[in-house]
Amino acid sequence: MNRTVNGIVIREKPLGEKGKLLYVLTQYEGVIAVKATGAKNISASYLKSAQLFAYSELNIYDKNKHYTLTEAKLIESFYDLRKDVSVFALASYICELALLTAVPSDDGILRLLLNCLYALSINLSGRDTIKAVFEYRLCLCLGLEPDFSGCAICGVKGNLFDFEESALFCAECAPDAERCISLDEKAVEALNYLNTCPPGKILSFSIKGEPEAAFCRFCEDYLINAADLKPATLDYYKQTIKDD
Repeated sequence: MNRTVNGIVIREKPLGEKGKLLYVLTQYEGVIAVKATGAKNISASYLKSAQLFAYSELNIYDKNKHYTLTEAKLIESFYDLRKDVSVFALASYICELALLTAVPSDDGILRLLLNCLYALSINLSGRDTIKAVFEYRLCLCLGLEPDFSGCAICGVKGNLFDFEESALFCAECAPDAERCISLDEKAVEALNYLNTCPPGKILSFSIKGEPEAAFCRFCEDYLINAADLKPATLDYYKQTIKDD
């Protein structure tokens, strides 16, 4: 059966001498593996669509859930992501997170990924902020939404987040202040904003200096602790930053 899906290539592997196996994050089916025979040939009609980060309308032949690419219409190549090593590494990291977490019948992670790759490709915001926004909103997509409205015990404003409790506390109520991460008020405001903003507005906020650093640290740590995710590509990204 031939059919059409929209999707983005989030991983690719060699398939024989000339082909590729593409892992494609689709709108409604999660991640599917698609054989692209001859994808390495310069003359291949779908050459540009059979590349990492390429978002395309894909015509596939479906035989008992074994997919083969027949035609493709490129929508966005995100080619600029390849021009800088650290940007490429960061894009690879968030693609791997999408690969590990995407589920069928939910396009939230696809929309999040496309928005963040676009932001990276045009330098819409700082790389660390884009990374943090993806990490945190991914947790929300997975149903892991912490409450930042106030201290979990007394309700007053708090700035200490306990990862074991997955809750915010004030200094007096924190069960163990040493295991908590301290969040500036601006960082808490940014997290509250991300809890409720629409998908197209995830980078429509401003945070700078130490609040930004605290915000970024929290988002990475929350992903690692709450979702139990730490892909190897994260270490690769951090190494590229050191080498800059």
